[in-house]
Amino acid sequence: MNRRTYSSSLIILLLGILLMTCEPAPDRYWVYVSSNDASSTAGIDRYLWTPVDGQLIHQGLDSTTHTTSYLAIDSSNHHLYSIDGSGVHSFSIAPETGILSPINSQVHQGKGPCYISISQNQRYLMIAYYGSGEVATFGIEPNGKISSEISRIRHHGSSVHERQSSPHAHMIIPAPAGDLVYVTDLGTDQILSYPISEAGKLDEVPVSTTSAVAGFGPRHLVFHPKLPYLYVLAELTGHVMAFEHDPRLGITHPIDTISILPAEFEDFNKSADIHLSADGRYLYASNRGDNSIAISGINPDGSLTDPTFSSSGGIWPRAFEIDPSDQFVLVANKRSASISVFERDTQTGLMNNPKTVETAVAPQCIKFLKR
Repeated sequence: MNRRTYSSSLIILLLGILLMTCEPAPDRYWVYVSSNDASSTAGIDRYLWTPVDGQLIHQGLDSTTHTTSYLAIDSSNHHLYSIDGSGVHSFSIAPETGILSPINSQVHQGKGPCYISISQNQRYLMIAYYGSGEVATFGIEPNGKISSEISRIRHHGSSVHERQSSPHAHMIIPAPAGDLVYVTDLGTDQILSYPISEAGKLDEVPVSTTSAVAGFGPRHLVFHPKLPYLYVLAELTGHVMAFEHDPRLGITHPIDTISILPAEFEDFNKSADIHLSADGRYLYASNRGDNSIAISGINPDGSLTDPTFSSSGGIWPRAFEIDPSDQFVLVANKRSASISVFERDTQTGLMNNPKTVETAVAPQCIKFLKR
């Protein structure tokens, strides 16, 4: 090899090494999983998630609040918020390690907190109380500290099911645009939309109040990412209801209702969670009892196709999330103390090749934060 050839080969080799070292590192995420159990290993667990290979690796138990039911994450400011029977709690998230450090807590006035979310402007927390049938807002200071309660609304009414003798607010979530927040009430069979002021106060008079079929039990809802549709999960009957909504008027009219249970299934069931793929083409809903995930296509007019079904990979799928890459579904199976990781076919919507990650105790809620 002459000197010129050797020099050229060396340059090519060095360029190759440089290109390899300049390749961006694969995206990774912290995954926080809450559990609601009396054991000493319950609380908020932290995992590391790598979508490129579908690996979910446990990193540690960051909080030992044993009755944590739901979580919310402010990704812009690296704060996590949780609820349990004693109050609402805030944590800072270390950017490099993902470790949670307590900031402060506020005591609840409502009973049976079951859902927490963050307002669109990220200045307020919103909480639904199943036990007392209420919703409330709390302030968030710039450092993540939770300030005192700003507003609270108590629902009234009942419906026909044995679990509907009183109101049971189950979810409160901001609309994707505008100043409305939506609340599902399992006890009154209603979906309500309330205006929220710049000061974080909920208007006691809802802009819209939509009644489901008696006995349906609205639990959770999800907004379409691109079109003016929303989808409500009925816990008590295993249905999904589709509606059109408006940023100012709330729900305007119904579109469709489908069953998310197999036709042959007749045993006890409580439907639990609902999510859409990022492209808005597929709807997913979980069934506790049938232990399945129903998968339905979304038509351009907002209506739904008859569902196909995937096993949840465990027992009692209380919650699940579609990962930020939109290529995996992580299912929290509470009674089998496991998280099932499924590959998601982005063309067909189907869930395949499950892997099981055992958890210490009953997982309740899953949230992602980009590392």
